[in-house]
Amino acid sequence: MFIIWRGWGILLPLAALIGALISMLVFGLLEQYVPQQMLPAFIMLGATLAVFQTVRWLERSDKGRELLDEKTGETVLLKRGDSIFFIKVRYWAYLFAILTLVMFVTSLSTVFGSGN
Repeated sequence: MFIIWRGWGILLPLAALIGALISMLVFGLLEQYVPQQMLPAFIMLGATLAVFQTVRWLERSDKGRELLDEKTGETVLLKRGDSIFFIKVRYWAYLFAILTLVMFVTSLSTVFGSGN
């Protein structure tokens, strides 16, 4: 499998992995208080929080570079344009948030719906 990225977009899957691992550790500590069916939702929440923080950091660090076009006299702002699989990292954060919401709804319906 190929991973196609631009700029620092490769940090996004790494951040998601680290966030998921940390959330698994936290879930292990809270295992006696939280139902086991909530594990996927907690993993996704940790990944999403890490992705949002990474996107925030990437957007703050990309100030851009101003260049002067000699022919037209225009100033052009060049930015890094971080992306992964041709999708900007900002939009990946929103996709992760939507997926996390779906995972929580599914997990909660499993926990409360299994009491038949």
